[in-house]
Amino acid sequence: MSSPHQLSLDNPIVYVNGQWVRQSEAFVPFMDSGFWYGDGLFETLRVANGNIFRAHKHLDRMREGMKILRIDFPVSDEKVVELMQELVVRNDLERTLIRLMCTRGTIAGAPWTHTGPSNLYIGLRYTQPEPTFPVKVKFVKEENYPLGRMVPAIKSMTYLPNMLATRDVVEAGAFEPVFVNRDGLVTECATRNIFFLKEETLHTLDLGLGILPGVTRDLILTLAEDMGLSVDTSAIRADEVNEMDEAFISSTGIGVYPCTWDGYSSSEYPIALQLRKAVEDRVQAETVA
Repeated sequence: MSSPHQLSLDNPIVYVNGQWVRQSEAFVPFMDSGFWYGDGLFETLRVANGNIFRAHKHLDRMREGMKILRIDFPVSDEKVVELMQELVVRNDLERTLIRLMCTRGTIAGAPWTHTGPSNLYIGLRYTQPEPTFPVKVKFVKEENYPLGRMVPAIKSMTYLPNMLATRDVVEAGAFEPVFVNRDGLVTECATRNIFFLKEETLHTLDLGLGILPGVTRDLILTLAEDMGLSVDTSAIRADEVNEMDEAFISSTGIGVYPCTWDGYSSSEYPIALQLRKAVEDRVQAETVA
């Protein structure tokens, strides 16, 4: 299966607070709360066949995050979808990844007293060619990174710990880090969810551990049940993962990637690859006009 994403344009047209400009001409206000404090939220959405996949699922998650952060975001979901679709049309793209960002706004004085409008940015996310399967993951301790989990989890712009962990494992020859908390429990990847398969059961982690409720994660759970798999969200210890039959990571950006790690011997990933195809089939079915 070829990569589902087209690499972002060198200088696309992007949306910045009511204006359409070339990316090279776009700017973030110096006092933007996202720039100063990472005070904002983002979503990565997939475009296939010129249409956005499950846009309202992503916006529902963003709205929940806004409630927690108390960000006043007066733009309707319908308007946001319209703007994102316009971005696709203006850049003449059939497939890509959209980056939607909302910050508390351009602040004056203390950020906790800001009552002005929020800032909205829509652009195209950089993507990479699809790697060879299975991709290698590396388990890392959360305590080694300045990672603070919120329950319920939000897709905050404060992503430094995730990026530091990704940098470290990529330098070590892996594709993605998988975090292990202080109790020795597997949580999630830096930017993706992780799943394990044992016989006829799909294992993933409970959201109560601070796991981000991924849009693709929800789809996979539904598809797994349709395939007759049981779903188990019990805690998984890092010292138990070598007992699993298969493993894979997932996100909107990649779909499903079978994965491996040092010391692990897996099968040919029959179920993971079946789920990968099922996810892609659903994306295509829901985006064909």
